[in-house]
Amino acid sequence: MNLTKLAATTLISLALVLTTSTVSSQEDNNTGEQNLDSVGENLKDAGRSLGNALENTGEAIERKYEEVESTASEAAETINQTAETAPTEIEETTTVIKEKSNWGWLGLVGLLGLFGLAGKKEVAVTHREPEISDRTTIRSR
Repeated sequence: MNLTKLAATTLISLALVLTTSTVSSQEDNNTGEQNLDSVGENLKDAGRSLGNALENTGEAIERKYEEVESTASEAAETINQTAETAPTEIEETTTVIKEKSNWGWLGLVGLLGLFGLAGKKEVAVTHREPEISDRTTIRSR
């Protein structure tokens, strides 16, 4: 419970109790001293209630702090474990990639492509059109 809400509620209830006790004492024709005694009792009760509320709030804050502290320590442990295992996992992944990569096939395919390009003959073809000057293009067969 929010501390300001608790204090406001306590003050409102205190005001209600004081007015109720004053009205009832006036109806019973009690003396002023008795009224002051009852007001004093009411103030003591309100003070005890406020003290209990503050104590409960303090305990709740301590419990929350302990929860946050334990969560932070768990997070730190997880980060440390991840930092310790990351290099080995990276190394294992690199090894698997190296094992599965077959660069020999890529080299053979590249050589076949080079030999295929080298084996083609080039032929010169001339196009003749009346309006355009002569031009020569080279085509592969």
